[in-house]
Amino acid sequence: MKTRIINILPHEPDYRFKSDEPRPPVSWDTPNGNWVGIYRNEIPNKLGKEVLRYTDEFEYEVWQPDYRADTVYSHRFEDGLVHRLFPAQRARELHGLRLRTYLQSPQLVQYLTEYSQQHPVVVNLNGDLAPLNVAVMKQGRQLPILQTFRGTLHLPKTMMLRPRRNVLASLTYLYKHWEAKQVMAHVDYVTYQNDQYQSELTELFPGPKAKLTSGCDFSFWCPLDQNQCRRALGLPPKKPIFLISSLLIFRKQVDRVIQVFKELDASYDFLLVISGHGTEAYEQYLRELAQPLIDKNKVEFVGYITGERARNYYNSADMFINPSYSEGGPVSAMKALACETLVFSTNSGNVAERMRDNRSGLLVGMQSYAQWKHALARFMDGEPIKKFDRQEAKQHYDWQEIAAGFAKIYRALSQKYYS
Repeated sequence: MKTRIINILPHEPDYRFKSDEPRPPVSWDTPNGNWVGIYRNEIPNKLGKEVLRYTDEFEYEVWQPDYRADTVYSHRFEDGLVHRLFPAQRARELHGLRLRTYLQSPQLVQYLTEYSQQHPVVVNLNGDLAPLNVAVMKQGRQLPILQTFRGTLHLPKTMMLRPRRNVLASLTYLYKHWEAKQVMAHVDYVTYQNDQYQSELTELFPGPKAKLTSGCDFSFWCPLDQNQCRRALGLPPKKPIFLISSLLIFRKQVDRVIQVFKELDASYDFLLVISGHGTEAYEQYLRELAQPLIDKNKVEFVGYITGERARNYYNSADMFINPSYSEGGPVSAMKALACETLVFSTNSGNVAERMRDNRSGLLVGMQSYAQWKHALARFMDGEPIKKFDRQEAKQHYDWQEIAAGFAKIYRALSQKYYS
């Protein structure tokens, strides 16, 4: 019997950010007149697809809590990946002097207990030590568990000493640090993306670790003729074009980029293309902030784009901009490297670490906005910038390379528990 990889997401489907889009192709009506659906845009879905393409030794499932679900909803896709949605509830806990809402799904945890009695499984948890992940660790102490940390490590110890108005929250993080040390004893392996806070991670988990990111398909994301791509999209042939592609949320700092380009407006001609989606209110805020540049055809919002159209935008751009103050990769910057597009990035995330080591692109401080402006001005003044070598990027970020790394860990854990 094949081992089943159970990759568990700690958060609900992306309904908030996709409210302006049709229901996904796989969806169900619920008894209360609402609906639930599966979006295959999550990293575990993409990883599962690539692992199944890389090897046939595993079955692969993605489990996800869903506030809308009244029962377990499951679908098997053509590539063999199974996605399950589980009923979930909002709960509250005291966080210093405040109550904080979090997600729980006892149904998912119980299902795992029963499911693992019938099938050999390897559990792959995602994200930080969210309450759902902690609940699975406590319940699944006899199961092989891989904890995958994504993005900046927000471990309880790293949060404990930060200055805050809610002073007693530090006591909450102290308790969570103690709890984390207890439950991480049930974990067999850890993957992480960034070197930041490595000493704290090693203190929390002295066991085996691997540095593994997300990835992209380098056979699809590839260099194309810039002029042809610009013509296909109706973009100006001569202007310097800058591209942002991300979730439109606060930590991505897209508003800061817009402000920097407003300061550069009088001295330079350019086009800033912003791709992605967010809440209606935040998107409206960004559009209002950018309106003076929109009126001059210097900023264009193109919405959430995928496939060949997205690839054309990456190849049309002279520079890709990653302005976030907290990143894992990001995958969007990996796509830029695959397309041989120059990258401007804050010093957060795996791509930034590789850029630093490679001395390529433009690397700036996360909140050094004057430095952002100076670096972009230097580029538009014609200063040559070294590109990241595509072959080296492929070794780090091609999905099949990533899948091979995860498959090796899954195989080792399966052999440890089931051989």
